[in-house]
Amino acid sequence: MPKTAETIFNIFIFIPLGIALAVAVRKIIKGNGPVLLYCIIGGAFAATMEPIVDVLGLVYLKEVNAFGTFTVLDRTMPLYICFVYPWYVGGLGYLASRLFRRGVTMKNMFALWALDCVVDIFLETPGILAGTYLYYGHQPFNFWGFPLWWGFVNPVMPMLAGALIYHLEPRLDNAWKKLAIIACIPMADGIANGAAAWPLWAVLNQDDVSYVWTHLAALVVLGLALFSVWIIGLTVARPADQVPDETLGQKLKALIIPTSPAKTTVDA
Repeated sequence: MPKTAETIFNIFIFIPLGIALAVAVRKIIKGNGPVLLYCIIGGAFAATMEPIVDVLGLVYLKEVNAFGTFTVLDRTMPLYICFVYPWYVGGLGYLASRLFRRGVTMKNMFALWALDCVVDIFLETPGILAGTYLYYGHQPFNFWGFPLWWGFVNPVMPMLAGALIYHLEPRLDNAWKKLAIIACIPMADGIANGAAAWPLWAVLNQDDVSYVWTHLAALVVLGLALFSVWIIGLTVARPADQVPDETLGQKLKALIIPTSPAKTTVDA
């Protein structure tokens, strides 16, 4: 593990987590509830899925001389894994639930998937280029070290988490019941990966597999990821005439930077 690169990457990954934690504490202080904090905690538990998908999807997070944390399947996870899952799966899952509450169309759903895919690429590329971890084997669509098929699957995790929270939260009418939200985040992680990534898990782990087969499997994974988004959309999306006449960017801006009392209630 290159130590300088690891330190910089740890800081880079922690910044959005630090922001999410600050917002979560602020919401609690203002009386808006602990849901975001529970999503972050759930994301921390979801990090235990990382060694599993690493083994199945052929990823190696460098361990020698790294700041190690927990070990699963004989893979010791570096510190940055404990930083990224709470905000990517948990924090973005919370944001998705508020977006669904505000009102989204099916078109917005696919736009959100694409946006989360870009976030994932931006998130992973610095660590790969700096040599803190690597993908191995006959990875398809691997142009600079990041196989794009991972970007197809990863956005489904926070979107599914958001849908679970959106449907479940109204039924959690006291503080103890709201703790169930913590479990939703690792559940969404496992479901999303199992639903969309399995064709490449199967193909990548064959002996001397051809790039032809891995690229074909990647196209199937893309189809399954989009199919998953559509299924989620069936449960949360509304007709265009029943949602605010806003772009996805305008919806996200209104949630992140509320400008009126009517909008701040949505973000509670």
